[in-house]
Amino acid sequence: MKPRFSFGDAIGAPVVLIRQRPLAVFVWGSLMIAMAAAIYSLILPAFLSLPLEAGAQEAWNAYTVEMLQLQALSNGLSLLMYLVLLVIFNAAGRAALSPGVRERFLFMRLGMDEVRVAVVVVGTFLGWYIALLVLILLGVGIGFAVWSLGEATAVAIIIGYVVLVLIATLVGWTRISLMGPVTLILRRFAFAEGWAITRGQVLKLIAMHLVVWVLYMLTYLVVIVGVGAILVGGFLAQGLVWPDTIETPRDLLPLVRAMAVPLLAALPVLAFAYGVFIALMAAPAIRAARQLLDGVPAATMPTDVPAPDTLQTA
Repeated sequence: MKPRFSFGDAIGAPVVLIRQRPLAVFVWGSLMIAMAAAIYSLILPAFLSLPLEAGAQEAWNAYTVEMLQLQALSNGLSLLMYLVLLVIFNAAGRAALSPGVRERFLFMRLGMDEVRVAVVVVGTFLGWYIALLVLILLGVGIGFAVWSLGEATAVAIIIGYVVLVLIATLVGWTRISLMGPVTLILRRFAFAEGWAITRGQVLKLIAMHLVVWVLYMLTYLVVIVGVGAILVGGFLAQGLVWPDTIETPRDLLPLVRAMAVPLLAALPVLAFAYGVFIALMAAPAIRAARQLLDGVPAATMPTDVPAPDTLQTA
């Protein structure tokens, strides 16, 4: 019997994670908000100094040099943000696998697990992207080859090929989508295992990812409405008025200062919401991967695979 996973358990995993570990969800989201704030704190001063006067060539030259320097620093912070995101995703995965278990630092670690998952995620994405690029180039060649058969025939063949490429792209991405979670679970590179356990599960996994995406978008809309209500309420409660003329970005500074309290009030909402997004993205896949691995006969598993509860602490 081929391994299976519970669709309901996978979709419900983020809800369980959020309900059992609200503090962890809030802290995970707060870390990402802090990283984003650090990046924007670099960009905002440069934006405020944007020269808008006509003919200010010297000012533009100085501004360009400043922006290039800030871009280098911003890129470094972006890499650090991706590292933090990796740590948090893995933490959410560990927490989803360990209900009722407490661990220091809210399951966040920085070690070989993170290195392995990063290698697998980058490797699978590059492999998928290269395969997609080859299919596109092949499609261009097919288009040139069949054009001599007549416009109607060529268009029909090209449309058919595009449909096949879209299906192959979706199926291919689904087949590699659990390699990262399986690597985290088995604590070693698990390209083969991640590919093997998705065999026969493609439609179910596509449905899972689709439902997760719908939940993500619904949550996103709720957050936008909630944060918007806080900001609009703060704006109206203070009787603020949008400036009639804005000659430079600095003309908005008095308005920004007046909105500081509503912005601060919205930050906890944004932080928790970001943590919810992480739970939505991480928990279903790792729950599905864990159940599919549990369904593989023990005789077929490599002897160096840790026990199923390796990620749980005593």
